[in-house]
Amino acid sequence: MDKISIKSQRQKKGSCQPRGPKSNKEEAEFGPGKVNVLMCKDCNAVYFRKSWHHRLKEGKEISEDKPARIVICPACQMVKDKMFEGQIILKNAPADKKGEVLNLVKNVGKRAFARDPMDRIISIKEQGGEIEILTTENQLAASIAKQIKRAFKGETEKMKISWSHQESVVRIVLNFKLLW
Repeated sequence: MDKISIKSQRQKKGSCQPRGPKSNKEEAEFGPGKVNVLMCKDCNAVYFRKSWHHRLKEGKEISEDKPARIVICPACQMVKDKMFEGQIILKNAPADKKGEVLNLVKNVGKRAFARDPMDRIISIKEQGGEIEILTTENQLAASIAKQIKRAFKGETEKMKISWSHQESVVRIVLNFKLLW
């Protein structure tokens, strides 16, 4: 082969190639992309342009001849099925700091939900000296745990993060130091 034919076979810089098949993880989490407009009956999130959004106003290309189908979004389905992707266990949380910790967790959850309607805190349970937080996304759980560790820097011990290899679940244990 000469230089000209080799150069013509390669992609030119700046040109777009079609995207390859989705990864197994991406395909398994939400399934293949849908072509029509979907609306969640529980939280009113809207699916278009291959992702979930808070408002239908963002979809300028959506026309009235394409009616929205009413469904349950993946996050609401996870809550209904009692499924989670993130679990944070806070051990030995001091009673005088619980309010601050819970406010921080709720604020991080609100910010994440404002960015993406699929990022949610499912539940916050207090039992004895432990607080368990369940989230719909594993990255949200990691973010919450890191924010707590940063906010209570001298009062926490090493954080243990366990990522599951079979599923996309993360379990995080964060111990507060016992102050006698």
